[in-house]
Formats: sequence, C-alpha cells, structure tokens
Amino acid sequence: MAASRRQMILAESSRLFSERGLSATTIREIADAVGLNSGTLYHYFSSKDAIFSEILMGFLTDLVQGYDAVLTGGGTARHRLTLMVRISLEVADQHPYATEIYQNEYENLSALPDYAEIAKAVESSHRAWYGVAEEGVSAGEFNSRIDIFEFQRMMRECVFQSVRWHRNTLATDIETITATVTSVFLDGFAPARTEQSEATLQPAPANEQREQIPAAEPDLEPSTGIVDELRSELDELRSDLHAMRNLMESLANPPRAHQSDSGS
Repeated sequence: MAASRRQMILAESSRLFSERGLSATTIREIADAVGLNSGTLYHYFSSKDAIFSEILMGFLTDLVQGYDAVLTGGGTARHRLTLMVRISLEVADQHPYATEIYQNEYENLSALPDYAEIAKAVESSHRAWYGVAEEGVSAGEFNSRIDIFEFQRMMRECVFQSVRWHRNTLATDIETITATVTSVFLDGFAPARTEQSEATLQPAPANEQREQIPAAEPDLEPSTGIVDELRSELDELRSDLHAMRNLMESLANPPRAHQSDSGS
C-alpha cells in the first residue's frame, strides 16, 4: 500500500510540476491531488524537492540502463542509434512528464539537494549518444564533415521534444516517431539524388546550333494570272486618282460668269 501511495504521489506531482512548475506547486496541492493532508504526505517524502529529485532520478536511471544495454550490444551504429531513440521514448512513456519537467526546470536543477547525482546520470546519458555517433563516423556510416557533438545533441533534443508533442499518444506513436527521427537525421529530408538530376546541360557550340536551324525556303514567284490582276487593279486606281485630281482643280478654279447686254 505504501509503495502504491508513493507511486501515486510521484505521478500526481509530475503532472503538477509539468503544468504549474516546481516553484508554483505546493505540498498542499500535491496532497490534495492524492487525497492526503499535508502532514501525512511528509511520511512519504521529506520535501517537495525530494519528490522532484526522485521523479528525475527514476527516469534517468532507467534511461541510462537502457543506453548501457545498447552500448554493450552489437549491430551497426545506425542500428544502435535507432535503439537509443526507441528506448528514450519508451522510458519517457513509463515516466510521464519527467522529460517535460526536466526541460522546464533545467535552469533550476543545480539548487536541488541531489543535483550531483542527477548531473552524473545526465552526463552518462549524453556520453552514450556521443559514443554511438562517434563510432558511426569512425566506421564511415555517418558524415564526418558534420560536428559529432552538435549532431548528437540536435538528435537527442529532437527525440525528447517529440515526447512533449506526442504526450497524449506517445505509447502508440513510439514506432512512428522512431522511424521519422532516425530517417530525418540519418537519411535527410531531400529526395535521393540521381546522375540525371546532377547533370548540368551544356549549351551546344555555335556551329552546331546554326546547323540545327533549318534554312529559309526561297521565295516563290507569283503566278502570271495574279500579276495580271494586280496590274489591272493598279491601272484602275491610277485612273480614279486622275479623275479625282481634275475634279479638285475644277472646284478650286470655277469659270467666270458672262456679262449681260443692257441699254441705259
């Protein structure tokens, strides 16, 4: 009964720490969440910091044990890195909100009484990630031009940030998250390149370009009938213009009227 009560206290405290933060969460609120009074709660934990530390240490201990099993196992670096992603997600699912409160309270961890033990576990987990990535580069599996420390840190942070994004469905999303994170970091998001897509088309030499342009076809002489029609229409047009010119001259110079004979 005592063990189950402790687990209940840890579970409810994790939720409250995640939602409200460590400093804003009170012992009374934790006690109310598990149906106890504040005095009774102190029979299980000496302080709020003690609850917080046990939440983190339980999470980190299981995480480091899982990583150690990967490091001592066989397989390629890619296979072991994939296992580390999956183990991280599985442990995070087994310790709800531990990842979130670690991320939220990272700047305040040094004030905890058990900080030295927490820091040691965190360092061990980081070394595991770095070690697998380094072995992959040494074996030629991973890109040696990418900084190992930055690579493993980005991948590790992405994994634990994914826990926050998928908290409500984490148990069912573990395989999908593992496959996505592993593929993005180890294969990339761009499509596979081919020789055809890599090839650069060069312009053809000037002489070849000229040869490809077809020569213009020679102009065809119009038929005799068409020429005769054009000449006839031209003659008619000239005749009309001549008549129009005469008309305009006559209008400009009208003839004088004859004077009539009259007696005085």
